[in-house]
Amino acid sequence: MMDVAFREELETERLRLKILREDNAEVYLALVAKNRERLQESFQVTVSKVSDIKSTKAFLKKAYNELRYGKLALYGLWYKGALAGMVTIKDISWQVPKCEVSYFVAEEYEGQGLASEALKKVCFYCFSELKILKICARIIPDNSRSIRLVQKLGFELEGTLKADYKTGLGDLIDTKYYGLVNEAALAKYKSLDTTQNNASLF
Repeated sequence: MMDVAFREELETERLRLKILREDNAEVYLALVAKNRERLQESFQVTVSKVSDIKSTKAFLKKAYNELRYGKLALYGLWYKGALAGMVTIKDISWQVPKCEVSYFVAEEYEGQGLASEALKKVCFYCFSELKILKICARIIPDNSRSIRLVQKLGFELEGTLKADYKTGLGDLIDTKYYGLVNEAALAKYKSLDTTQNNASLF
């Protein structure tokens, strides 16, 4: 496991993205509870693990422990003092290096561009500071809003993964796999002797 110092907070023009901790359990539970039906399809693990204060604290404690080892970073999206959503950097492979992102904005904040603003910041952070080479996003086919969002940020469809994901409703569905490559880093990678250790690339 790799000990990585993720930034505890990122800022945009309108948002503060802060790593979620156990002491955020009450507001995080409220966010999930209020949007549980909408989260069932794409955030099955979150919905199943966050049901009361005790389970929410355990969920956030586990996420923070994984943060310490460079495996995951769960950021809350704070807008005008309220927790409006979340963005997660997960499934990180430092050998490449690459990661996956997932994101969610509460229904009451949709249509204001908050998810786009947050995801753009996280992608920039991944490329510029974490030196990630590739970011991917797996999206269910009928989530047109999310598909438009990643396409706007430059993600490209790389394929459809058949029977890839089981929703919180128990349905086994396909996912669309989108990728965004740090072209500058890739060019640098290709210019080096590929037999060298990846740690020397950046």
